[in-house]
Amino acid sequence: MTDNELNLTASYITALTSEHNPNEKIKILLSSLLSTFRQEADFPMQQTQNSVSSIITFSLKEISNMPKSFKKQFIANGLIAHVLKRKTSKHAFSYEIRYRKNGYHIYVTSYSLEIAKEKFLSAVSSDNLEKYRKQPKRVALNSFLFVTNEWLKFRKTNLNPVTLKNYESYCKRFLFPSLGGLPISSIKTIDISNIMATVQGRVYEDLRVVLNSVFKYALANSLISNNPMLLIPFKKAERNNRRALTNDELKKLFERLNLPEFKDYKQTFLILLFFGLRPCELEDARFEDDFLIARNAKRKAGKIEYKKIPICNQAREFLDLSAPIKALHRTDVLNRIFKRIMDDDTVTQYYLRHTFATVCQQYVRPDIVDIWMGDSSERLVGRVYTHFSDDFMLKQMQNVIFDF
Repeated sequence: MTDNELNLTASYITALTSEHNPNEKIKILLSSLLSTFRQEADFPMQQTQNSVSSIITFSLKEISNMPKSFKKQFIANGLIAHVLKRKTSKHAFSYEIRYRKNGYHIYVTSYSLEIAKEKFLSAVSSDNLEKYRKQPKRVALNSFLFVTNEWLKFRKTNLNPVTLKNYESYCKRFLFPSLGGLPISSIKTIDISNIMATVQGRVYEDLRVVLNSVFKYALANSLISNNPMLLIPFKKAERNNRRALTNDELKKLFERLNLPEFKDYKQTFLILLFFGLRPCELEDARFEDDFLIARNAKRKAGKIEYKKIPICNQAREFLDLSAPIKALHRTDVLNRIFKRIMDDDTVTQYYLRHTFATVCQQYVRPDIVDIWMGDSSERLVGRVYTHFSDDFMLKQMQNVIFDF
């Protein structure tokens, strides 16, 4: 490399240190630069009968004419693009170079690799780059996609954020692929029935709620004259019976949480155990004096209410109460980690909440436990805590002992 290239590389590395995950990006950059000096086969990667797929690395000199913002992204991605060497006849090949990242879809082809590279560099020049930016699809007015997104926006203020996120995910996974582009007035019961036949359990329940609500919204806005959901039956999903962990399982939990591979999750799962939180309630939870304050996730119509749970003696012993409470992963990811910790696929993290309730009811009146759990709308902070003082609640919690 020349002195100019070395200086340019140094400046890019300095710039990358301010990026997210800089070490990984710098490693990719250096590895890509080093690969240009290796004497390897042109295409060492995936191979099929008629084509060979690999990556092609560009030098910093070659990308000098790229727009500044795109050049920074290209360097962060390792100065590489995908190349496919495809057999077109007995003695001829074509070379396809593709780059699909950061909203760009760049594709060039030629019978010569060098010419394909020249075409790619021309495509990413300042004059041509914007031609390859993916344009957002225009949503037809009153299509199912348009009306559903409008309904989600309408419900955003009075839906629990977790519920809203689930609804959005279900729409993208199950509804938009087949119904999204159709005028909502053209959708028939059979179209919906075909989708519902592919799902079951809680997904079926939630999809039916979404579809019924979307078509009611369309009906209220005179977009349709009838609701095609009327003949779609409601099927309540079978609920798995959850239980409390046994004493032996609690001992196992504590032992395995001390293992190096699981120590980062110790605080999270012990908070679920000692306070009976739902996993989705970790995000807004905090310690405040002698209590844990958490938003109750089971309030309907977007109503915001909080529960106030006293800190028991064992929680003080095992938890760092000065550390902020973090939701380390999505609920489903946490659940998989909990199964690994317990080395048992039959248990779920919700067993911790049931353990909390079971243990507390051995020492405290059930109605007080309900307040801590946030299970009943009539027993929430602001209504019942006017009758039960903080001192009273603390004394009640001091009676609770987890046996492990």
